[in-house]
Amino acid sequence: MDDNLSARLVEVEAMLDRSRRRFEEGAKLVEEAHKAVSELQQQLIGAPMSSGGDDGDEVASRLLSALRASGGEMPATLCGGRLAVDQVQRLIRIDGHPIAITEMEYRVLELLAFARNNVVTRTMLLKHLYRRADDQPQPKIIDVFISKLRKKLRMASNGHEFVETIPQRGWILRDLEPAASATATA
Repeated sequence: MDDNLSARLVEVEAMLDRSRRRFEEGAKLVEEAHKAVSELQQQLIGAPMSSGGDDGDEVASRLLSALRASGGEMPATLCGGRLAVDQVQRLIRIDGHPIAITEMEYRVLELLAFARNNVVTRTMLLKHLYRRADDQPQPKIIDVFISKLRKKLRMASNGHEFVETIPQRGWILRDLEPAASATATA
C-alpha cells in the first residue's frame, strides 16, 4: 500500500513539474509577444518601447503625444471608409449619414479614429477624456463608453463592427470600405 502511494506521489510530482515548465514556456512566449507588439508600435507610430505596468500613465502620455505629433496638422475628417469623424463639426457619419452620440462617446471615437488600426489602451482613453488625475472616474467607465458607442455604430451601419477589442491590451478602430465598394466586392 505504501509503495502504491509513493509511486502515485512521484507521478503527481512529475506531472506538476511538467505543468510548471509548460507554464514558464507560455509566460516566456507571452512576454516575447508583448515585446514584438511594442516594437511594431514603435516602428508604426513612434510609440514608446516599454509598456510595463508601473509606468502605464507615462507610456500613455508619450504615445498620445507621439500620435498628435506624427500628424502635424490634424485632418478635418478622420477615417476614410464608411465611418467619418469630422473634427471641425464634431460629427460622426456612417455612409454619409450623421449619427447621434454623446460628447464622451465622440471623444472616445475621436481618439480611436486618430490612432486607427493601432491599439488604444484604457489608460490612454482615461487620459484623453479626463485631463486632471483627480478628475478620473473608475477605469471601467471606458467599457461603458465603448459598449454604448459600439451599439450606436452597429445600429447605424446595419450590424458592422468598427471597434475591435484586443484582449488584455485595449481597442482598435478598423476602417471599413464604403458601402458602394463593399457591395461591389461581395
